[in-house]
Amino acid sequence: MTTPSTEKKQASIRRFYAVVFAAFAVIVTPLVWWGYGKYETYRTEQDMIESSPDTPLSNRLILPYGEQPYRLAQQIERGDAISEAEVKALPEGVDQRYGDEITMLFLALGAHNLQAIDTLLAAGADPYMIDRPSTGSARNFVYYLTMPGPSSGPVQGFDFENRMIESYLKHGGKANVQLPGDQGNWFVEQVGLIGNYDGVKILLKAGADPWAEDKSGETAISTIGDMSGTDESFKLMNWLLDQGYFSNVSMLKLQNFMNAIAGYTQRKDKVSREYRNIALRALKRFPNYPPDQNTQDIFGGPIPWKEVENAK
Repeated sequence: MTTPSTEKKQASIRRFYAVVFAAFAVIVTPLVWWGYGKYETYRTEQDMIESSPDTPLSNRLILPYGEQPYRLAQQIERGDAISEAEVKALPEGVDQRYGDEITMLFLALGAHNLQAIDTLLAAGADPYMIDRPSTGSARNFVYYLTMPGPSSGPVQGFDFENRMIESYLKHGGKANVQLPGDQGNWFVEQVGLIGNYDGVKILLKAGADPWAEDKSGETAISTIGDMSGTDESFKLMNWLLDQGYFSNVSMLKLQNFMNAIAGYTQRKDKVSREYRNIALRALKRFPNYPPDQNTQDIFGGPIPWKEVENAK
C-alpha cells in the first residue's frame, strides 16, 4: 500500500521523465529531419551526377551551389546555347565564383562555347576578373584571348580567338589594355607575339596603340618586327606602313623597331630582302633618321637614301 508521500514522489518522477522526453523530442526531431533532408539532398545530387556524366565540371564545381546555376552550367559545358535572361536570373549574379573559384565565363571558356561567352559578356560578365586569385594567378579573361586557340571542335585556332576578341570588344572591352602581371604587356602586343595577325588588325581597328611600350620598352610593332620573318608578318608590317602607323612616331620608337628587324642577319635571301624593303619604307617616313648600327646591319653600309626615296 502506497503512502501519500510515495505517490507524490512517483508523480514527480513521471513529470521529470515527461519533461526529459519532451526536451529530447524538441532537440532530436529537428536533427532527424535535418539529417533526412541532407540525405535527400545528397541522393538528389548523386542522381543528377549519375544522370549527367557528360558534365563533370558542372557536377563537381557548380552543383553544390544550387540547381539553377547547375542547369545553366550544364548547358554551357555541353556547348548548348544560353539566353541572357537565364544568366541574369542567376541568384548571385553573373560573376559569382563557384568551386575552384570558377565563374560562368571561365566555364564557357574552358568548354569552347562561343555563344555562351558572347551571351555572358552581353549580360555583364567582367572580363578583367582573375581566374584563380587565391593561387596568385595573374590570368584574366583577356589573357586567354592571346592564346593559340583550341585544336579541336567546330571553331579552332586563331579563328576561335578572334571571335572571342570580337565579342569582347562588342560588349565594351578595351582594345588598348595591359594584361595583369609584372611585365606590363599590352593586349595587342601579346596577340602579335603569338602570331595572330588578324587579331592584331581587329584590335588596331578598335583603337589599340601598336607603339604602346611594356616595361621592357617593347611594343606590338617591335614584337612583330622581331618575329622569324614569315610571309604573314611581312604582310602585316607592310599593312601597318600603308595604314599610316609609322607616321608621327618618335625617333626612339622607330630606332627600337629598326633594332628589332636588324636582328635577322642579312644573307641575301628572301627574308633579308623583305626586311630590307621594310626598312626602306620606314625610313622614307623619317628622312632625318641618323645612321646607326641597325642601318649598318640591314644595308651592309650607309643608308641608301636614293632607294629610300624610291620606296613606296
